[in-house]
Amino acid sequence: MMRLAAPGVAHMAGYRLYFMDRFSGHIDNSREFVADDDSQALAIAHGWHDGGPMELWSGARKLKRWEAEPLAPLSMPSTHE
Repeated sequence: MMRLAAPGVAHMAGYRLYFMDRFSGHIDNSREFVADDDSQALAIAHGWHDGGPMELWSGARKLKRWEAEPLAPLSMPSTHE
């Protein structure tokens, strides 16, 4: 839902996306952006997902946490001759 800042003036909400370190859980980076509503913010954040954990916040409200996608297993040398 779009909020009105003043009568007849639309206000876009501010969001912050935190990119977390997959091993330590600490914040590596963040990105601030505006969107019309939560669903648009979720779609924008999803487009920036790189496989690592991240969290989307709007003020003090956490909208979603993406867990880290599993790392690809290392290839084992073949034992078949």
